[in-house]
Amino acid sequence: MPQTQTNADLGPGVVNFDYERWFPHIFWVSQWTSDDSLPDGYCYKLLSVRDESTGRVEVVVLLTERNGDKTDMHRFSIPTEQARSAGQDWAAGLAKRFGLDFEEQDYSTVRTSEDFRTATQKYGWTMKPNETGNAS
Repeated sequence: MPQTQTNADLGPGVVNFDYERWFPHIFWVSQWTSDDSLPDGYCYKLLSVRDESTGRVEVVVLLTERNGDKTDMHRFSIPTEQARSAGQDWAAGLAKRFGLDFEEQDYSTVRTSEDFRTATQKYGWTMKPNETGNAS
């Protein structure tokens, strides 16, 4: 039986969008903080990518360090209709454990790389000129 393709198989990014099968869904991003184990600072991100061919969402729990290092802490797939509540539950658990606040960023209506570029600006971040969000 052939193995199902995951979003990680699509390219080198933590999450990848091709705007045909894989689309950005909802992200949860914490503020930066630090502790004894990571004194230079870190934040958590939950990034979800919608697979429209299967009706599922892949969620990645990502630890990002201030120096740019990223650790993929956990990755799971869930039906699209359960993705928001699962992401909110994960964010709430991380918030409680580490004293964090999370911002929910909804990209569930994004259909193109230009839509994504515009939507990210709403949350105060922009892509570099050569970034498209495409997984080409």
